[in-house]
Amino acid sequence: MSDQQVKLNNWPFKEGEQAQLIWISSPFKYEKKVMMYAYFRANGKTEKLLVDWGTLPALVIQHYYIDGDIRKSIPPKGTEAIVITIYPNMVDEYEKKWNIIGTNDKDISRSFIVKQGIQNYILPLIEVVRSILAPNRFLLYRLFEANSFPQYFIENYDRNKIHLDFSSQYHRKYTQSNYLCQLVWLLTNKDLRNVFENVAYTFNNSGNLNFDWSIRQPITIKAIVKPNATGGTVLRVVSMKNKQIPYSEISFEHPEVVQSERSNEPKKYTLHTKKNIDNQQEELMLDEKVEGTTDNFDSIEMNNQKHEYVKLPKITKICRNLNKKRDFEDEHTKKHFVNDQGKRSTADVGGNKLARGLEQHIPTDIQYGELGEFIKVVKVLQGYNEVQSINIIQGSLKEFSETKRFVYLSDNLTERKYVIAEIALLPNTVVSMIEVEREHKALSTLIVVLNKTANKKYLYHLILDNLVDNSGTWDKDLLSFQCILYITLRHVRKNPEHQAKRFIDKIFNII
Repeated sequence: MSDQQVKLNNWPFKEGEQAQLIWISSPFKYEKKVMMYAYFRANGKTEKLLVDWGTLPALVIQHYYIDGDIRKSIPPKGTEAIVITIYPNMVDEYEKKWNIIGTNDKDISRSFIVKQGIQNYILPLIEVVRSILAPNRFLLYRLFEANSFPQYFIENYDRNKIHLDFSSQYHRKYTQSNYLCQLVWLLTNKDLRNVFENVAYTFNNSGNLNFDWSIRQPITIKAIVKPNATGGTVLRVVSMKNKQIPYSEISFEHPEVVQSERSNEPKKYTLHTKKNIDNQQEELMLDEKVEGTTDNFDSIEMNNQKHEYVKLPKITKICRNLNKKRDFEDEHTKKHFVNDQGKRSTADVGGNKLARGLEQHIPTDIQYGELGEFIKVVKVLQGYNEVQSINIIQGSLKEFSETKRFVYLSDNLTERKYVIAEIALLPNTVVSMIEVEREHKALSTLIVVLNKTANKKYLYHLILDNLVDNSGTWDKDLLSFQCILYITLRHVRKNPEHQAKRFIDKIFNII
């Protein structure tokens, strides 16, 4: 993507005009998403743009942008790159009211004053967020979720090893080594983690992004600085140096990280995007109205920042499942064509819609039949103000048995499928709805409330395994024994809006 243009959809300036980024506002919640304002100024005119919080890594204060392309920025004249070591006892907090030039808007400027010899450097709080605490989109959005890490992984520590068991909610791309090391660095440095986890409490109670400098270890950065007589202002941190991870090995497992085995079977389906027949440079537009991003897209995501470690730990990937790798197509391979209009979002991976779930699984027959009707209801649920996000898991009951009759439909050939909708509700509650293909069987939807610290993967397996053993009957004794709060909901022949209302009423009756 190095030559790809990524443009702000709402860019208001003339073509070729250089606009300077003069201010980044504090983040705020807007229509279920975390947003912020970016203020650009050109030729004496200031424009205020609404952008997703996840766009932060691409926005560099006082830098110039052309045609809304955030992949390239032009630094102001007179900047220099210097190395600064931030010692805990050499940092003061600084806060002042700020009038944004060219507008009637006011904001609060929050910074840290870092003493380096006889020089004082202004380090904006927002730069600490994106370079030290949250240098990728996953961490940027977890900043505002209280105690959310258990939803994404379970931590286990040995003498010189940390093991992370990721859930399906943790996007697979964040298992890459650079993301893993950043995550483990944050998790295993207690003072950093405390700062990170306290941000959500302050933000959710006051609406402010603010924190004290209670980091007890020295932090060394290389930064682009606009100098002045007493020191200067940090515009951008380009690298983090001398980071230490107190473990020599990181091991992890993830539901989508599997061992591949080549198969002679043809591909079941393929995805194709319409080619740019004019061979023009591909251009992606960031649209703040889009909720959720795509699996393979990172706007910039710290491509302009390096993280250097004293010693990198060994990373061990544990594959629990086997995946068949199909290399060829035949006449039975279904082709799906995607009309990619080039619109993207830097919202959270998966977003607050079903981008990670439904859009990922659209090529299968999840959009048809009984499960398709269930998905229509889930889409309606997404519009409720009480619903923060929905994650979709789907599979076949054959995962739980090769011989049981119930894992197949009546033709004894077609595998019976299931869908799990994990619904995150406000405040901080997750409810799972489990739907299984009925095929004329009186099988209700199972709604369960699981503790955030619970091993959801294990409990789903337990519930569905017992469903297969009981030939399609939910094992309520098992649910009670496991202390799982649950309720069943019978199916009715009503429109998706009516059924969604029934779901939401039932859910709030049990939580």
